[in-house]
Amino acid sequence: MAQLYFNATRKMEELVGQYGGLITLERIADLYDSLGHFLKDLGQLNQAVSALQKALEIRETTLHPDHPIVARTHHILAGLYAQWGKFSTAEDFYKQALALYENEYGMDHPLVATELEALAQLYQRQDRHDQADPLKKRSVNIRKKQKSPKVTPMQTQAKTVVQRRALQLEELALGPDSPDNARILNELGVLYYLQNDFETAESFFKRALEMRESTLGPDHLDLAQSLNNLAALYNDRKQFNKAEPLYERALDIKTKYLSTNHESVASIINHLALLYRKQGKFDQALPLYKQAVEIREKTFGTYHPSVATALVNLAVLYSQQNKYADAEPMYERALKIYDESLGPQHPRVAETLRNLAVMKYELKDFEAAAKLYKKATEIKENETTYGGKALSIQSSSGESTLKNMMNS
Repeated sequence: MAQLYFNATRKMEELVGQYGGLITLERIADLYDSLGHFLKDLGQLNQAVSALQKALEIRETTLHPDHPIVARTHHILAGLYAQWGKFSTAEDFYKQALALYENEYGMDHPLVATELEALAQLYQRQDRHDQADPLKKRSVNIRKKQKSPKVTPMQTQAKTVVQRRALQLEELALGPDSPDNARILNELGVLYYLQNDFETAESFFKRALEMRESTLGPDHLDLAQSLNNLAALYNDRKQFNKAEPLYERALDIKTKYLSTNHESVASIINHLALLYRKQGKFDQALPLYKQAVEIREKTFGTYHPSVATALVNLAVLYSQQNKYADAEPMYERALKIYDESLGPQHPRVAETLRNLAVMKYELKDFEAAAKLYKKATEIKENETTYGGKALSIQSSSGESTLKNMMNS
C-alpha cells in the first residue's frame, strides 16, 4: 500500500497546475507528509524519512528554506530520527526548527518553548542533563510569560470564543484603549489568521495597531509587532503595496531599539528584501540581501547552511538583473557550503546546481550547463528513490534558521 501511495504521489507531481489549479505543490507536500506519518506508524522508519524528506524539499522550494512552515517538517523529522535512535541527526533538525521559530516569532513564543522542550527531552534520553536543564528552565519561563495554558489545534476555536469574551470584559473594566486590550486583539487576529479567516484577522490586526499607537506611541516595540503582523497578512495575500510600508516602518522601529543582528530585525529584513524583489525593486532589495548575508555570517558562522541560503537569495537577485558575473561567485560559495555541511546528495545542492545550470545556459555556455543540470538531476533521482538511504543533515553549529507572522 505504501509503495502504491508513493508512486501515485510522484505521478501527481507531473500534473501540478492542471485541473484548474487543483493540484498544487503544497498539496503534494501534504501527501508526502501523510505518507511519512503512515510509514512511521508502521515502524518503517527508513521509508518514512524518504517521504518526509521529499515534503521538506518541496516546501523549501515553493515557500522558502527559512519559512516557518518548513520548521514543522524539521520537527517531525527530528522526532522520527529520535525514535530511530539517530540522536545526532535528530538534534540537528530540532535546532534548525528552533532557530526558525526564534527568527520568525521572537525568543518568547510558545512554538519556541515547544522546540526547547523537545530538545531537552532528547538530551535527557542521552543523559546529557547539563544541556537539558537550561532548556527546560527557559521553556518554563516562556510558558509563564504567556499566562495561558497550552492550546492544541482542537482547542483553537474554543480559545477564540474565550478570548473574544475576555476582550469584552476587559473593555468594560479598563475602557476600549489599553495595551492589554491591544495584546488580546493581536492574539485574536493570529487565531483567525490560522483559521484562514483573513478578513476578520485583518480587522483585529488593524484595531490592535491603532490601539497600540494611541496608548504606547508611534515608536514602541509592540507597535512594530502589530505592523509586522499586518504586513505579513498582506504579503501572504499578495497585496504587496500594502505590506511594503508596514514592513518598512516596523524595521525602522526595531532598529532603534535592537541590534541589526537581532533575530527579529533579521526576519523583517528577509521579508522586506523578498517583497522588493517580487515587485522588481531590485535596487532596494540588493542592500537588504547583502545585509542578510552579513547577519547570518555573524550569527551562525561563515560555513553554515543559513549563510548559503542567503547567498543563493543574493545570487538569484543578481541573475534577475542579468548580472551573472556577480551571481556566479555567490552560487559557487553557497554550493561549497551546502556540499560540506549538508552532504553532496542533499536537495539544496541539487537546487543550487540547477540554478547554476540555468545561468550557464543564459551565458550560452551550453556544455557547462548540461553537466551541471545532469548532476542536479542525478541527485534528485537518488533522493526521491523510494526506500533509499535517508539523508543526514550535519551542520557546523547544528543550527539554521505556520504562517509568516505572529509576535515577530
